[in-house]
Amino acid sequence: MSWLNVDADTARQYALALLVVGVLGILLVLKFVSSLVSKLLLVAVFGGVSWLGFTQRDTLSTCVARITEKVKAGDVSEVTCSFFGRDVSVPLPSLPSEG
Repeated sequence: MSWLNVDADTARQYALALLVVGVLGILLVLKFVSSLVSKLLLVAVFGGVSWLGFTQRDTLSTCVARITEKVKAGDVSEVTCSFFGRDVSVPLPSLPSEG
């Protein structure tokens, strides 16, 4: 499976990995970089990576919850969410059988 064609759960894991890499990057920069200007620039870059991972994960989780509620109500017209501008498939909840 290509890393670009993923489902919602895998995309959430990618976003979490971005968040962790950003935080670890910030900690490493603060520990090992001595120049103040370099520290500020690198902290801004890694902070941006962390923020991007967090916002994408939050947006994806909100979309999955919205689609899950729509499917439970009987509407299956839209079953994809966006992750970095790419569509990801959302696993549909199993509906209880009526009978």
